[in-house]
Amino acid sequence: MSNKRNLGILGAIIGTIGVATVATLRKSLAQTRGTLTLGNLHHPVEIFRDRWGVPHIYAQNTHDLFVAQGFVHAQDRLWQMESQRRLGFGRLSEIVGKRAINTDRYMRILGLGRAAQRDVSHLSDEARATIEAYVSGVNAFIQQHRTKLPPEFLLLRHTPEPWQVVDVLVWGKVMALSLSGNWPQEVLRAQMVSLVGTTQSTQYQRTTRSDMPFIVPPDTTYTPDIGQSALNLADDAQPWLNESNDRGSNNWVVSGSRTKSGQPLLANDPHLGLTVPSIWYEVHLHAPEYQVAGASFAGVPGVIIGHNNNIAWGVTNSMTDLQDLYMERFDLSDAAGLRYEYQGEWHHAELLYETINVKGGAPVIEPVRVTHHGPIITPLTRADGSRENNPLALRWTALDRSTLVDSILTLNRAHDWESFRNALQLWDVPPQNFVYADVAGNIGYQLAGHIPIRAQGDGKLPVPGWSGDYEWQGFIPFAQLPTQYNPREGFIVTANNQIVADDVVPPVRGEWSNGWRAARIRQLINQYPLHDNATFARIHADQRSLSGLELVTIAGRLPDGDALSNQARAILSGWDGELHVDSIAATIAVQLFEEIKLAVFAPVMHTMQLVVGFGAFASRPGQDYMARSLPHILAALTSNNNEWFDDGRTWDQILALAWPATLKTMRKKLGDDPVKWRYGNWHTLQFTHPLGALPVIGKLFSRGPYPFGGNGDTVNVCGITTSPDGVTSYSTASLRIICDPSDWEQCRSIHPVGQSGHFLSQHYADFIKPWLNTEYHPMPWDRRRVEEMSQEKLTLTP
Repeated sequence: MSNKRNLGILGAIIGTIGVATVATLRKSLAQTRGTLTLGNLHHPVEIFRDRWGVPHIYAQNTHDLFVAQGFVHAQDRLWQMESQRRLGFGRLSEIVGKRAINTDRYMRILGLGRAAQRDVSHLSDEARATIEAYVSGVNAFIQQHRTKLPPEFLLLRHTPEPWQVVDVLVWGKVMALSLSGNWPQEVLRAQMVSLVGTTQSTQYQRTTRSDMPFIVPPDTTYTPDIGQSALNLADDAQPWLNESNDRGSNNWVVSGSRTKSGQPLLANDPHLGLTVPSIWYEVHLHAPEYQVAGASFAGVPGVIIGHNNNIAWGVTNSMTDLQDLYMERFDLSDAAGLRYEYQGEWHHAELLYETINVKGGAPVIEPVRVTHHGPIITPLTRADGSRENNPLALRWTALDRSTLVDSILTLNRAHDWESFRNALQLWDVPPQNFVYADVAGNIGYQLAGHIPIRAQGDGKLPVPGWSGDYEWQGFIPFAQLPTQYNPREGFIVTANNQIVADDVVPPVRGEWSNGWRAARIRQLINQYPLHDNATFARIHADQRSLSGLELVTIAGRLPDGDALSNQARAILSGWDGELHVDSIAATIAVQLFEEIKLAVFAPVMHTMQLVVGFGAFASRPGQDYMARSLPHILAALTSNNNEWFDDGRTWDQILALAWPATLKTMRKKLGDDPVKWRYGNWHTLQFTHPLGALPVIGKLFSRGPYPFGGNGDTVNVCGITTSPDGVTSYSTASLRIICDPSDWEQCRSIHPVGQSGHFLSQHYADFIKPWLNTEYHPMPWDRRRVEEMSQEKLTLTP
């Protein structure tokens, strides 16, 4: 959206709602100059904001540092923090009404708030003191601004409650939910087994090029609707979680032997949902015990990705399997529905009644049953009053005790490889792939988090909960988790691909993404003899599709057709694999991929295309499953391996169905002229605020659309998921950061949208253009540089 268009919309809005209202909204902008008094400080704190809106906080002690971070987060992101904590506790309906009831039901059933509350009593002294300081800063802002809260509070006529320690902890649980997607895949696999049997299901579920056995627990049967009610509830929560099909990320690090500086270089780009404001908030923290800069979460103290004086680190989602579904066998004669079987004896489930208050409506009472495995995520009784066979209980590491905050704080102070790994021993959920670089010239990799050890099974299907044969036997010890230190080849790449071979003991199992992004990053690292910020930026920007290049090899097998069909085939045959916005072949290839998947999965399309949820919350979770199977499908297609099918179909038959369907879709979407089939004409990004749909003023909250290249398999990723009712979510680089231990002043970063969550701020959307162009802003480190690049200074005094 151009500045000229913004001014035009603003003028129209002022004419509609009045100058006085806009003036009131401006009063809620963050004060970034002068002096403010905070009664909970011990000494003055200086906050410099650079020209990009990034705060650099200088405090004389740790307590004041985190008070100030809480205050600054609240200044720029209070509405985001409020919506995040309400999501975690299942309390959105209190402020947005009945449209969030099913989301709240889902969150109450999972029990993220209950788990966070349990964690409060187990906090270390350091973590508790840090969080208490942080929330006191948040509450200081709320107290001082009750009459001039951010616009969203005014529009919803809502005043936030004071923050508590548990509000910080629940966000870690929500992020674990956003980055954990195994249990719906277990349900889909079980439904496929019931439809086509184990042999063809084995082919469908393969996501890598090597054989991965598909183990069905003995003496177990599945029904086509197993777990369906749980899928419905989960999908209602999707718009609030901003989830998309891809929960991935990229990171890589190279040693000094491969850089122009002779010192390591590290890059990271986590792929999370595209939100307004951005999920990340950049900050620089400085106190005697902390000197750290990078990306933080509003609502959580410390820095998640970044560097300190001695080390830099980046993270990607490990995609490890942390969730198991247990089919529970309840006593049908028990009227209360609480008695369930375990190892030949009757046990009693815990029964909780969760009260969901609804704005403008009556409260909703949600009964939650919890077995020793975890909460029952499917109802015990169907809508018609009949009992559901074998309700599913969810075992999940995020519901266990967590020491995540201790890990973050210790990580922020780590000074070498040993202290870095010591910090990661405290990291439990969600498990992440960490890459590392230090000023001494070392690089490394460490998988960190709790990975279950299963007595039997591989966690890919729901298992009998009554037998006791499939219980967890603890977690893989940290010393046995995959790690690398100064590898011989001089670099490390992670992109959510499989971590170790299947035969490694103990096994590390997961729902891996394909290896195309990792393979492409490795190609690019080897392509340049020596690296610097410029070459790393080119890697971040890369949109070459390795899967697309494989598809080009079978273009000659596409069936003949009319003149347009043959023209399109010729365009695809000459494609260079670049998914840039001006490419016509990219559009053809992406649509052909989609049609091939639909043809291959036709026998289980009832499951793959199942619409779950309703209205704006409807979606098809099977789309994720099909996308993850694409590498194995392509391998069989390019080798013309017809034995891949056990139902007599051939790959030529698949192409005979997919190619005409591709052309039909292209004509319908973009017309009969291939010149108009440019990728950017339909592959676009929209930066959408939760209140962007409001009449008149809602237009100022959102931004876009913008043409954007790439897809889920390119380094510069852009996965787009659209529900049947038009709700679109995006998975793309939520942050790009390059850290240079040879000179911290050379570090660069960018995230989409901007630092401020206030739509009238100059930093609300100033990052969009550079982010779209894979440009960065500097990360000043030395205080002299900070002051040179700063435009504003705020002093907080006791």
